[in-house]
Amino acid sequence: MVASGGKHMKRSLNEISGMVLKAARGAGVPLGQCEDLATAAGYLAAIDPSDLSHVAQALSQDMTSPVVKTTGTQMRIEQGSVVMAAPLVVDGLRAGMETIVVAYAGNPKVILGLVAANGLAVRSQLDGTIMTLSLLDQPVPTPECAAVVVAQEDWVVFADLAAKTYVPATEASRLAGAGAGLTDND
Repeated sequence: MVASGGKHMKRSLNEISGMVLKAARGAGVPLGQCEDLATAAGYLAAIDPSDLSHVAQALSQDMTSPVVKTTGTQMRIEQGSVVMAAPLVVDGLRAGMETIVVAYAGNPKVILGLVAANGLAVRSQLDGTIMTLSLLDQPVPTPECAAVVVAQEDWVVFADLAAKTYVPATEASRLAGAGAGLTDND
């Protein structure tokens, strides 16, 4: 369904999460982080669909692994992409780290979306590109589960990346069972 003159489309949260998962695979992200990013995207879309632009931007960045340093109850995450760093933030909070510092917090909404989607409330402070998080003892808002309007430019980014995971159709692949059969019920 297309709304607003073709610039926005209404999508279900499951559809958004599924597309982001495929897009992340197309961007070369390891499967576990793909699943985490899809979870974050679904949460962000439910709270504010315009935040999906942060997910699209994060997928266009280099997917380098961050460097993690821990000292007592503080974790510092340096370098690396936000897609790779966000799951580390969740793991650190669950492991009892009192303070987590992300030295390069490009697209901090991705981190906050994954943290909230995992039911963790945090206090966050952003100082330039340095984000500091600490766990709060309070409930996280539960978003409504409804279709949301997604900006076409974000959807195109996801669809283009997801297309990198598709296998080209050939006669050999069809004979091996790929694709649809002769009828929709095959």
